[in-house]
Amino acid sequence: MSKEMNQSPKVRAILLEICGALQRFIDTGETWSIFINKMSFVLEERQEIRDFLGTGHIKIELLESAEAAEWIESGIAGIWYGVHYDQTKNPILETIEIGKFPQIASSQMEDVHKGLKKLQIRLK
Repeated sequence: MSKEMNQSPKVRAILLEICGALQRFIDTGETWSIFINKMSFVLEERQEIRDFLGTGHIKIELLESAEAAEWIESGIAGIWYGVHYDQTKNPILETIEIGKFPQIASSQMEDVHKGLKKLQIRLK
């Protein structure tokens, strides 16, 4: 029996959404985020999704922030697992993101401007 036959209808539906989002990303460059823990999935179903997609080799951690976060590449290029934590390091949001890399992990222009000022001061 194939993996697909063992999936619950909810898991199958989200995997199809992920597949469609990955196709849109390839076709148009549109990124997509799914707030997986805000849906009606139980822990076992979320784990089933992760098991199906697998795990890649890249991990991104945002540690120096009021709300830490981490992203792990799935076994499918362009699909990332994200976990956002509160100030006490408890998970508050779990995402599946489709794109080259998680958008929130990229440098924000405000931070880039601050970085430029910091570099200019150091160079004086």
